Amino acid sequence: MRSFPVTKHSSKNSHAMIKAWLLITMALFALFSFQTLHAADPISIGVVNVPYLMEHAPQAEVASAALKEKFIPQEKKLADALDEINRLSAELDKVTDLSTDKEAIRQKERELRAKKRARSRLLQDFREELRFARDTALDDVQRGVFSAIDHIREKNKLDIILQDYLSASQRVNVTPLVLKYLKQTLKKPMSNSAKSNKKP
Repeated sequence: MRSFPVTKHSSKNSHAMIKAWLLITMALFALFSFQTLHAADPISIGVVNVPYLMEHAPQAEVASAALKEKFIPQEKKLADALDEINRLSAELDKVTDLSTDKEAIRQKERELRAKKRARSRLLQDFREELRFARDTALDDVQRGVFSAIDHIREKNKLDIILQDYLSASQRVNVTPLVLKYLKQTLKKPMSNSAKSNKKP
């Protein structure tokens, strides 16, 4: 009978196969344990549409109105400056057509350039302040939305709420609940302030 000596190479292959089987067995055991554990205590999951909430939350509308009111004076100042520039431009055209006084023309040109530079600085400052104010307001609204989502998660005893998902049934969609809660929280401070303003 022909014998097959166990070489060093065949011994390595045997150890590799045993190691692979052990890893597969451990993985199957872990999967079975996970399924068994959560069969009795299933994970509850909800989904939420954050962009929709950021667009439709009443807090976003309030923040937008507050921004508009805050920057009305600067917008008026920019509009008045533009009217002044248009007035000076019209005067310059008139002086250029009717007058031969070069010094008067140069004076009007210098005045017009100064007005344009001043308005450009005002416009740049306005844009920077508006951008900063918008970012701050957006952060505040976002924090409010995330806080509302966490409140709904705790109230409905959900383990996790997912923001990024491809598709989900309405049964697990908590977006309407979060929006309803955001509306309620917005009304509470207003009702409390109204009560405090009432005379005894």
